[in-house]
Amino acid sequence: MNQNKIMFFCVGTGGHVLPVKNIIDELLNNGISKNQIEIVTDNRGSKFLQEVDVKCYTTDVYRSDIGKFGYLTNLTKIFKTISNINRNMDFKNTKIIFTTGSYIAPIAAYLSWRKKIKLFVQEQNIYTGLGNKIASYFKSTVFASYPDTKNVNQKNVEFVGPVIDKNIKKSIKDINENIVIGVQGGSQGSNEINNYIYKYLENHKLIKVKILHIVGPSNINKSKNFNNYEQLEYVDNMNDFYQQIDIQISRAGGGILEALYLNIPLILIPYKLGTTSSHQQMNAKFLVDNEYAIICNNYIDVEKELLLIDNENTDWLDKYKVNNTIESGNISIIKKIIQEIKNGL
Repeated sequence: MNQNKIMFFCVGTGGHVLPVKNIIDELLNNGISKNQIEIVTDNRGSKFLQEVDVKCYTTDVYRSDIGKFGYLTNLTKIFKTISNINRNMDFKNTKIIFTTGSYIAPIAAYLSWRKKIKLFVQEQNIYTGLGNKIASYFKSTVFASYPDTKNVNQKNVEFVGPVIDKNIKKSIKDINENIVIGVQGGSQGSNEINNYIYKYLENHKLIKVKILHIVGPSNINKSKNFNNYEQLEYVDNMNDFYQQIDIQISRAGGGILEALYLNIPLILIPYKLGTTSSHQQMNAKFLVDNEYAIICNNYIDVEKELLLIDNENTDWLDKYKVNNTIESGNISIIKKIIQEIKNGL
């Protein structure tokens, strides 16, 4: 018997692809067969999906570096992608098209309209990117990670909270002898953040602080040998990482809500280039306005905060102690997907 399916459209960085990986893990744990799940991605996105055991089609997807104008002047490339997807994917029995944004979201939205398939959109930032903004004006449900998400068709928005890795659990943490600061720069790493940390360690000795530093793929630097400092290329189990740390230094992409979900105070260094910068600046502003985080815009800011933590760590933690209202959106999203897949069976 043919089974109803869900088809995910995700491309680019971990911020757009890992939510799909996490949703698929939840669906499989809730009795959905791997034969009912399919993915459309590109070469960038496929790197994050190598361990996902479902049908995955990788294709070229045009990405504009100049916003709307780039898409309008490259419609031929966009329709070629649509043609490739139509030729390689079987939409029969597909009940849901699900996109996590970026440059494939308008294609997912178009196909949902053309084939009369329900469209689910997941937005991980407080300011919706161009792809999801376009998709939100199709008949759809937009699952928002932040309350009061902006730059989106509000009538289709449903605030549910962020998609969280199912392995990340709220629990009572051990009290660390020293304050442990976790540092990460997103799925691709961050040379800027790495260099800030190196510069600080070259000029200051850690006294009451330990730093766990995720430097990113192929960025291990064995010459950076400091007391109370440990480099990690990547972390397979982020729950273990979060359980060890008291504070996080990171970018301000959608992934920061994992730390917030666990009540970990944040020092944010938002990305400064391209459209990603506006999303991250607005994410950071929301968290600062709600006293969940502080922003550092340069090395001097980072140095100031690290010195404060290392010399007055209790005062710093009390000042920025998180008491957040953000909860995981997993349950709401999974429930709606399963209801739709089972509809008509």
